[in-house]
Amino acid sequence: MQVVIVGGGFCGSMVAKKLDKHKNLEITLINKNRYFEFSPGLPKVITQPKYHQRIIVPFSRFLKRTKIVTDNLIQINSKFVETEKEKIYYDYLVISTGIDYPIFLQNKQNVFTIKSGITVKEMIEKIKKAKRILIVGGGVIGTEVAGELATKSSDKKITLVHPHHRLLERNPELASYFAQRFLENHGVQIIFGEKVQDHKKGIFTTDKKRKIEADIAIWCAGITCNPWFMKSFPESIYTERRALKVNSYLQLDGYSNIFVGGDINNALEEKTGHNAERQARVISKNILLMDQNESLIPYKNSISIMDISLGNWNGIISIPPLVVPGIFPGIAKWVVEMVGVGRLK
Repeated sequence: MQVVIVGGGFCGSMVAKKLDKHKNLEITLINKNRYFEFSPGLPKVITQPKYHQRIIVPFSRFLKRTKIVTDNLIQINSKFVETEKEKIYYDYLVISTGIDYPIFLQNKQNVFTIKSGITVKEMIEKIKKAKRILIVGGGVIGTEVAGELATKSSDKKITLVHPHHRLLERNPELASYFAQRFLENHGVQIIFGEKVQDHKKGIFTTDKKRKIEADIAIWCAGITCNPWFMKSFPESIYTERRALKVNSYLQLDGYSNIFVGGDINNALEEKTGHNAERQARVISKNILLMDQNESLIPYKNSISIMDISLGNWNGIISIPPLVVPGIFPGIAKWVVEMVGVGRLK
């Protein structure tokens, strides 16, 4: 049986690892890099470039039989996946390509995202030279980036603009309070209820006509699903936000041999690495069950535990309605990272 996995993040890597030991399966993993990257650790790479080596694991370290393809993806249809160099036919397909991080500005000069280690490394030298840094978005990523910079770059003026009226708005209000207090105590200026809409020569303008001078901007807002590679499929597979619809077994709507995991599906739960790996376990198990003509197991959504880091040794754990700030969440974040990377080594 031919199994093709598109995307080697939390979900794709775990599916590949679970299936790699089954000799009756021929597995191909398509990913832009030849390694897994623990993306929640990327904010720390901003101030510690060498840290990137701690959060990547080469696929060759834990995949012994799986073929790794790093060609650019061209398209996916109901029979094969096409890259620049080949067409790969499949019996089962797993789509786990994640989400896009678009920058909603016409002028993107000196504006960066925290999408991957490569994109982070591109901005490191500019951050070192910058005196004024703008962070756009106060969700988990924006808050963690602000915490990282504020605790290690006290000589820089850091401004965070968030369109909502509190940070971490998907978490309990107490988490927002602790995050805001921590950042403001470390010199971060926070502007609520405004959106950055324009950029000209180092001056960023919000929808309220506020002008903010910055040498560099880090864009942490407006993630989107963008399965552009599935143009041959009917519109019925997409939600209004272009996420891919899945049933209770994480199969693509209308396609029993195609599974979708991670950020790009419409499962109603927080999009975290932990949940992506939970989905991967169900997907890999269901592929094996389908191959044996046995009944599939459903995926059950869970209440998410959020651990937001604020520099090296502080953080916030959010288990609604419980919120715990301080050093313990900071240490817990390190432990989660070590376990998350270590389980692939």
